[in-house]
Amino acid sequence: MLGVAELGASVKRSILVAAIYAVAGLALLCSLGFLVAAGHGALAWRYGADVASLVLAGWFFVLALGIALIGLAIKWRAQRRRSMATTALVVAPTVAPVALRALARRPNLAATIAATVLAVGALVGSRWAARSDS
Repeated sequence: MLGVAELGASVKRSILVAAIYAVAGLALLCSLGFLVAAGHGALAWRYGADVASLVLAGWFFVLALGIALIGLAIKWRAQRRRSMATTALVVAPTVAPVALRALARRPNLAATIAATVLAVGALVGSRWAARSDS
């Protein structure tokens, strides 16, 4: 019974935290609305209401465009990784038997190729990891 009570308390706590985050998000949206209104007021006082509206519209357009481009870049990277993995999964079973038969006939060549593949794989993997971290 203690596990059920702990589960109920955990669910209540999660609901309370979600409600607190929702109220905080609403307060943040309200503050951003007042910030935009104050910015519009300051621009209108300095340059006029029409210019202030155009400046803010342009700023929000550029902001939306930047966010959309970031989203597209993230989506493109995910699709590229998926397509590379799919290609590897399709090609590997086809090429592996032929490569293994050829390498079984020449053991020294097999060791040389294996070492080369490992070195190139380590180099490409380290570059890929460094690029994905930045």
